[in-house]
This record gives sequence, C-alpha cells and structure tokens, in this order.
Amino acid sequence: MTIEAPDPSGLAKFYAGLLDWHIGHEEPGTAIVAASPQGPFFVFQQAEGP
Repeated sequence: MTIEAPDPSGLAKFYAGLLDWHIGHEEPGTAIVAASPQGPFFVFQQAEGP
C-alpha cells in the first residue's frame, strides 16, 4: 500500500512504532515500513497538496 504524506519519514516512524514493525528502507521522500522481509509493506512517499 502506498500512502502520500508531506513528511513520509515521520509518518513511517509513527506507524512502525504503532504496529511494532520495522523501517525497511528510508531515503529522502520515501520510507518503507514492513512487518517482515516478505511483507506486508507500507510505502510512504512525499506529496504536497491541500
């Protein structure tokens, strides 16, 4: 699942803590939170907007 957010890193850290998952990958504008190496995954991508 991909989720757009103005601060993908911050939102990924929030969900990783909430779900007790880990951040599998992080770079400017993108962060991935995973339950395990096989998934499921949440992909957070930077998006600006109203």
